[in-house]
Amino acid sequence: MSAFVYRVRDPAGQMVRGRAEADSENDLIQRLRNQGFLVLDIQKDRDIGAMVQSPVGFFTPKVSGKDLAVFSRQFATMINAGLPVLTALKVLSRQAGSKRLSHALTRIADEVEAGESLSAAFLRQGNTFPPVMVHMIAAGEVGGILDEVLERLAVQIEKEELIRQKVRSALVYPTIVSCVAVLVVAFLMIFVVPKFVAIYSDMEIELPFATRMLMAISGAFQRFWWVAGLAIVGGAFGVRQWLRTDQGALVWARTSLKLPIMGPMVSKQAIGRFARTLGGLLSSGVSILKALAVVEKTVGNQVIAGAIHDTAEAVRQGQRLGEPLRASGHFPDMVLEMINVGEETGTVEEMLIKVSDFYDDEVQRTAERLSASIEPVIIVFLAITVGGIVVSMMVPIFTLWSSIG
Repeated sequence: MSAFVYRVRDPAGQMVRGRAEADSENDLIQRLRNQGFLVLDIQKDRDIGAMVQSPVGFFTPKVSGKDLAVFSRQFATMINAGLPVLTALKVLSRQAGSKRLSHALTRIADEVEAGESLSAAFLRQGNTFPPVMVHMIAAGEVGGILDEVLERLAVQIEKEELIRQKVRSALVYPTIVSCVAVLVVAFLMIFVVPKFVAIYSDMEIELPFATRMLMAISGAFQRFWWVAGLAIVGGAFGVRQWLRTDQGALVWARTSLKLPIMGPMVSKQAIGRFARTLGGLLSSGVSILKALAVVEKTVGNQVIAGAIHDTAEAVRQGQRLGEPLRASGHFPDMVLEMINVGEETGTVEEMLIKVSDFYDDEVQRTAERLSASIEPVIIVFLAITVGGIVVSMMVPIFTLWSSIG
């Protein structure tokens, strides 16, 4: 059977929207007609997994987290103040700071004005909006708590954006130092070492092996620098394309979880995103299986996503949430115990939100420790590299002075 979304008019002339499963579109049309409805439109319900996996195109880019958070909060305020949804959408489309968001909201307003539901209009925008947002809006629309859901969504997006910014900020300094180290070494090899090569070529002295090797590297780099540049660019592009494949993403996911210092941060970030997204969806009224399907595609790590997929299958067969998560071996005991307590007391979503808050703090602290650990390593590497180049080029001069003396 397939799932369909439909729009019909009842005998009183009122428009009714709904979702139903049927063997075919014709079967559903006949069923609705037998119930006295006038069928206006029927479409296959899009699978959320396919929507999440669809590639990001040049014409449907994602809106930034900051813009989404501001939009969600403003939308919630307008709905809470009693403004109609269509009016709020038109106002927000005119004052949106992002052109991408403005154009998307204009299209959504047009579809809502044409009789489409709000969640379906958001879904039609492809990858412009994250699937978490689409599902939470759909749940709020059905439950009549759209303003509450939007406010909760704004908080969730803001937390996600804050964590992302914290991690980026912690890695800014090591990245700058690494770039400086590369530029310094390149400057020495291109401009400094050739000066010594010209000096030593006029002297009839035997050069040490380290000096000869350094001079050969410098000469090769000067003649074939474009080959090195193409190799770096091509290699980076190839690795990027490979990481976009399922196999590459899985290999990188496994590797990143095993890296020292960085591995725990990746794991904590994925678990925090899992708890935050699942808790937000459940608290908005989304079913557990549909929520797990969304979390699987948005958790950001293929290994953790595989564990969530297995968990969804186990839950579909009647198991509790905590049991398959424990069997995966990727979730700490503290997380599992809080989920078990939540299942016992009926407060799973509240426990998940607490877990996400805890791991948000852990990710920030781990990112700071990672930055503090990388900085001295890069500085020591730079000192050894530059010092080695200088010593290798100066040793023949010192040897010559000793001979003259």
